Formats: sequence, structure tokens, C-alpha cells
Amino acid sequence: MFDNQTGDYRETTLLLRTTRTLPTWGFIFLGLSSSPRVSRYASNSNIFDQEEVLREDHHPDELPERSEELDQLHMALSPAARGVGANNVFLYGKAGQGKTAAAKHELSELRYHAKEESDHLDLTALYISCESHDISTSFRAASRIYMELTGNDRPTGYSTDAVVDMMYDAMNEIGGTIIIVLDEIDSLGTDDRILYSLPRARSQGYVNDNVYPSVIGISNDLQWRDNLSPKVKSSLYDDSVLFSPYDAKQLRQILRRRAAKGFRGTELVPIDENTSVDESTDKVVTIDNSGDEYVFRSGVLSTDVIPLVSAIAAQDKGDARQAIKYLRKAGEIADRAGDTKVEDSHVRAAESQVEKETVREAMLEMTTQAQLTLAAITVVELAGDTPARTKPIYGVYKSIAEEVGSDKLVQRRMRDHLKELDMQGIIDARKKTGGSVGGPAYHFELQVEKDIVKDVLENVTRFASIDFDSIGSDDQPGLERYT
Repeated sequence: MFDNQTGDYRETTLLLRTTRTLPTWGFIFLGLSSSPRVSRYASNSNIFDQEEVLREDHHPDELPERSEELDQLHMALSPAARGVGANNVFLYGKAGQGKTAAAKHELSELRYHAKEESDHLDLTALYISCESHDISTSFRAASRIYMELTGNDRPTGYSTDAVVDMMYDAMNEIGGTIIIVLDEIDSLGTDDRILYSLPRARSQGYVNDNVYPSVIGISNDLQWRDNLSPKVKSSLYDDSVLFSPYDAKQLRQILRRRAAKGFRGTELVPIDENTSVDESTDKVVTIDNSGDEYVFRSGVLSTDVIPLVSAIAAQDKGDARQAIKYLRKAGEIADRAGDTKVEDSHVRAAESQVEKETVREAMLEMTTQAQLTLAAITVVELAGDTPARTKPIYGVYKSIAEEVGSDKLVQRRMRDHLKELDMQGIIDARKKTGGSVGGPAYHFELQVEKDIVKDVLENVTRFASIDFDSIGSDDQPGLERYT
């Protein structure tokens, strides 16, 4: 503030005094500091550049590792460009294999053709995530399609037949080729009425002659399609495209393309007669299926980071989404530590952190009975009694179910939940010889750190009465309640 005696500005400090002279707390400012305040958010990242390309919702313009799958999808959609409507097609494969990105890529190409190159293709394309919109019935599916086509609110107070009729009326109003992408289509479960109706809309006279509806179904569940009724399978899917897991080489290519945009000081330089290559530092790579070579340079990623991330993801699920998440998380860990380079140690830390987050999410989304089964084996694990056979786990399960007021399954059904937990990688189920008494039997134990499981279960409301901390102590008072 200004000093009248010296004619200079002098630094003052900010003084706050609380007062209760008003009905609510207030602040009296006695002075303002002349020192500029710098937010902790003002500093730039030492690691990241265009960080958004490393996030799950980013869809790349090119998918060279899926050229064959894109060709198959292109063939299925090509009839639309000839004025006869697209084929119905089913895209399936595990999560993170590029199914959604491929569908959006080809639809983008078809939209461009309709707008810029064709004078007869009248195209409407919808993308609907069944999981995000909680679409578990044909009623909900027809409602969402109607809403997307018209921009109206969700219809309420109508029967399924009435909403389906409203959906077709909306299609007749729009006309032309209408392609509906239903992502996570398996969320519909066994209610396949809409899936039988849509592909037969023209033949059954549900829509006018100038309307060509078709469906692109996308699923991570490799078995779901097999469980559809024969009449639905025969009418719904003219074509199907399998997206196999990526191998380590493909994942390296994907990560290098993303890294060149997402990280500071990282680039891919095409090799030609003008490109200088320093063999001692530069990494010569291919990043697509053309065979062209590039120089991959990075000032923030150590040499082994991308190969390590690719190997980890390829050995697990071959999931590109998982690999990109590991790479981004490794960068975040390095950035948070103030490091200027991402090293192998950051990747290992990222792998551990992502696995814990994934397991937590999976456990929180389990059904009540799955959580009860998990709680039972956790109690046995904390008591040090694993690997354990089904019978003692079932005894603990019954006690916990009774304590929390839940229904109790028979032992065989609870064992099915144990096996499902094994498939999810949360517990380990191994068949062992029973010795002189009985034949081979399954033995179960946690495969995830027990402290992680305990922490998740303690935050589930229904288990509030269970003191997991007391289980496994010297006198085991907690375990006695369940045996």
C-alpha cells in the first residue's frame, strides 16, 4: 500500500479477522497484500502436451491395426451408398479392441459421402450406449431411439407396442437410410423383441418404402449372441465382425501414435532422403501397416516405457484402452512427483494403481449375492484359513447373509459365485486331490490384496455391522461370529 511519509509503496500482509456480529460468519479485510498470488494450477506440465489424446473418450482418425475389420464393416454399410439400405452387422470382441471406434469411423466416412459426394443418399445415423442409458428392455430401447430421432422427451405412460409405433412414425417422418448403433447391446439381456422388430421393419410394413432402417450391434460379451433366439439371430445379423485382442506389436504402434501427440518433446518423423537418423539415440519404428518407417523420439519417455506398457497389456487382455491408461497414469505419477522423465518404475506403479482401481470398481458393481460370497471368503482369508473348500466358506456366507438380512443361496449356487469371482481374477480357484477321503475338490483364496477387498466391503452399506478389523486377531472374536 502507499506510504504517505516516504512516497513509496510498501508490502503489507493480508489480515483476516473473523467476526460473529452478523447472523452468519463474515470476514473483515484489514489489508491486502501487494505480493502477487500464484495458483498451484498455474504451472504447466513437464510431461504432457495434448493430454486429451490419452483419454478413453478420444477416438483416433485412423485405425491401421483394424484395417481388415474396417473393410468388413465397410462392405456391410456399402449397400446404403447404393440406395438399398445398410446390412445389419454385429461387432464383437473383448473390451478395448476398437469396436466402437471402428463403428464411429465408418459412419463418419459414410456421413461425409452422403453430404459431399452423393446426391441421393439421405442418411441419419444414431449412436446409443445401452449401458450409459440403462437400456435393459425393448421398451427403453424404443424410447431412446424415438428420443434421438425426434429430440422429444422420453415417452411415459405408454405400452411397449405404442412406443415402438411412435419410433416407426418418427422414422417415417425422417425417411431415407437410418442406421442405429446399439453399443453394449447385450444390456438388453433376453428381451430381444426390439432386435426382432427393427430388421424386419420393411418386410412387415412397419415403415414406408422410402425408409431403410438397420442396426449395428456392439458387444463385449462373446457368448451373448449365441443365447439369442434363432429367429432373432437369422434376421438381425447379416454380417458379423470379430475384433481379436491386439498383440504387443500392435499396441506399441498405437501407443507411439498417441505418445507423439500426448507427451512433450515426443514426435514421429517419417524417414525419407532428408531425414537424419542418429543410430545411437533415435528409435526407428513402423506405426501402421504400410511398412513405412519413422523415427520415434521422446525427451520425456525413457526407451523401455512403451515396450513395457505394450507387453503388460498384451499379456493381460490385449486391450488398447488399458495400455493407453497405463501410459497416461505413468505420466501422471511422474508429473506429480516432479520428475521430468517417465521411467519403468512409473509404469510399474501405474500398473498397480490401475489394477486396484479396476478391482474396486468391479467389486462395487457386483450383485448382492456376489458381494456376500466375496465377504465370506474375505472373512476366511483374514482368519488365515485359505485356501479353503466350499463348505467352510458357505458356513461363513450363511452367517453373514443372516446378519445383514439377505436371502441365502444353497451351497451349489454360492459355489457358482465363487467360480465367477475366479473368472474375474478376484479370487483363485484350484482343483486339488482330496486325498484318501473324497475326490478332487476346489480350494479358494483371494487373488487380490485382502486389504483392498476389506476396504471396499467396509464401504458397502449392507456390511456396516461387520467388524473386519477384528477378524484374524489373536482371539479372533470377529471370526467366531461366523463359524
